[in-house]
Amino acid sequence: MTQPLLIYANIPFCNSKCHFCDWVVQVPVRDLRLGEQSPARQSYLEAIKTQIRVQSPTLRELYHPDIVYWGGGTASILSTGEIESLYGALADQFALADQFDLSTVREATIEGSPESLTPDKLRVLRGVGFNRISIGVQSFDDARLRRIGRAHGASQAIQAVRDAHEAGFGNINIDLIVGFPGQSSTEVAESVRTALSLPVNHFSIYPYRASPGTILRKQVHRGGQLDLNMQLSAYELTRELLTGAGFPEYAMSYFGAPRCQSDEAYYQLRMDWIGFGSGANSLIGRRYLTYDKGKLARYNANPLAFDVNAPADSPQLTLHFLSQALTTVEGMDARLFQQRTGTPLRTACEQPEVMSYLLKMNDHGRVIVDRDGIRIHPDDIARVFIALNWIDTPDTDDREVIQLTTRP
Repeated sequence: MTQPLLIYANIPFCNSKCHFCDWVVQVPVRDLRLGEQSPARQSYLEAIKTQIRVQSPTLRELYHPDIVYWGGGTASILSTGEIESLYGALADQFALADQFDLSTVREATIEGSPESLTPDKLRVLRGVGFNRISIGVQSFDDARLRRIGRAHGASQAIQAVRDAHEAGFGNINIDLIVGFPGQSSTEVAESVRTALSLPVNHFSIYPYRASPGTILRKQVHRGGQLDLNMQLSAYELTRELLTGAGFPEYAMSYFGAPRCQSDEAYYQLRMDWIGFGSGANSLIGRRYLTYDKGKLARYNANPLAFDVNAPADSPQLTLHFLSQALTTVEGMDARLFQQRTGTPLRTACEQPEVMSYLLKMNDHGRVIVDRDGIRIHPDDIARVFIALNWIDTPDTDDREVIQLTTRP
């Protein structure tokens, strides 16, 4: 009997290099902003289809597709023709169904940015089978959007959400960031209230983090003000507004229903996943496999050679897995951890670096350990992770956290 599989496709292109985004730090602008007619972008799409075609037969023997997620970068930056071609490659290899029908998949999400979402493209996305869309709005304040380097304005974001709803998306998430340096509570509240006026059922609310290498981080170092209490207040205000409007918080940053099944599968190790594309990672058969971010030419040249191939129970991966699972109310389930990594959770947590991380968490909130697993008291999750944003937390860049074998 086959196991469920999360299928992830990474689209490493964007219209802008946002000032807050740590993902794009390692991606050269010349690669990030490749246009549809660029030979390198065309080569990338052929390379990712090659990876899908070669790796899928083995995967089909062990798994059946349960969840699909296209991220990036900006997945919606692809043209309608590119979307149909790439989705067709997945449909052909995994036999999801005829005519790009995703009826056998519980959830199929695509990430998008407002400036790349036209009514026609949204209809195509819905038509090929995506039933959930996540739109990176970040703010409904035009001045803030300019300051953080976004390629869209507030009115464009509002229209994109409405167009997605008109195209038939009944499951719409929007991303907002709160707690920017100097951001007032009034600005936070106005963005949230604007979001609540739209046909949205799920909200991802991320406290700002001054990620190393980003433009905003450099601005903070040149005299910007960071205030942990202000960040906590911004998040609490957002929580109050959203829960008061009937959108429950089921994990730090996540409000609404239905829950995001792809994030729960990924964060809580509920199933294995395969990552197609440059910058993607996979957890297959207790091995953690990744392609380096920002190495587009190398991926295009050989999409079958992973840059990282490490055992899933590596201590630094345990840190990474815990840093994600503990943002959820349920935390890390001991049974699932052992199933995915082959190592008992208690044994993994006895590693010095893992124990040190858990003790840091316990300094800011109640870490609960029992036979079922590890979790943080729900009232403390946001406080723990906002505090850890400003101290040395596990770096999730695979190059730095894993002792790995690299290809030449």
